[in-house]
Amino acid sequence: MNPSDAIEAIEKPLSSLPYSLSRHILEHLRKLTSHEPVIGIMGKSGAGKSSLCNALFQGEVTPGQ
Repeated sequence: MNPSDAIEAIEKPLSSLPYSLSRHILEHLRKLTSHEPVIGIMGKSGAGKSSLCNALFQGEVTPGQ
């Protein structure tokens, strides 16, 4: 189930709540499901930052030297 399907499934039960409250809840759910985290990795040159990323994501995410 993708996030938009989940939100649609929740809309019907929320319809029994006051309109402004259900809209407020749905707005927060949309923000939570569309969040894309940003990850920063810092370290000295040659410390293996690219290798770590490639190992974590099981592929060539960052170009090596």
